[in-house]
Amino acid sequence: MGTSRLTWVLTQLRSAAVVAGLQALARLTPYAEAELIGLRKVVKPGDVCIDVGAALGLYTVTMSRLVGPQGTVHSVEPLVFAHPALSYVLRPREGANIKRHSVALGAEKQGREVMSVPVRHGSPVTGRSFLTVGANGLGSNEEFDQHLDVLVKTDTLDHFVEEQGITRLDFVKADVEGAELRVLEGAVETIERLKPAFLLEIEERHVERFGYHAKDVADFLTERGYRMSTWHGGEWVPTGAIGGEIRNYLFRA
Repeated sequence: MGTSRLTWVLTQLRSAAVVAGLQALARLTPYAEAELIGLRKVVKPGDVCIDVGAALGLYTVTMSRLVGPQGTVHSVEPLVFAHPALSYVLRPREGANIKRHSVALGAEKQGREVMSVPVRHGSPVTGRSFLTVGANGLGSNEEFDQHLDVLVKTDTLDHFVEEQGITRLDFVKADVEGAELRVLEGAVETIERLKPAFLLEIEERHVERFGYHAKDVADFLTERGYRMSTWHGGEWVPTGAIGGEIRNYLFRA
């Protein structure tokens, strides 16, 4: 076996091991979301996906494995100081089917806005960061004693899709700490033209700071012909309401 072939095989094995580890965490612990397992029912080989609010890349690396060499995953994470950890997680497929982008997607096209990053015990909690434009105070992040204001590049999903030359979009995961509706408001053309599936984290405690309710996020998509489901018992089960302990909701046209 040649060196290049051996390198490719080892890369595939490492990538598979990372995904298997994430799925085991999702099944056995609260540290990874169970919906990671459910991605295999939605994301297929050759798909084009966007991970909005990629953080450490848990969803990115799982989608990378599922779409395979013919697919593409756009990993969108505006906080550049999160990238060392992100790079380590993504390294099994870096340069193959993952494209990284340092931008925050929302309702405003091509600008710069402040992202609020909470700090706990001296370390930034990037997974609870949110874009402050349109927000009224810290909301659910008032539990943190310290906060950093970081200026980040912003754009809409519509313009991002156009700029990247994306003509097919199968799946979008968005976890933006309450600003999910603003992401959708900046994606109207993409929704109408490409009709991707969406996996959205929707929590009342986070959306309140933006002046709307969790139901408003679901209504935005269901009014455009999407059906809502949640992951339960190894399947995506149709649901008509948001609430309880469920945080992640799948929308398919």
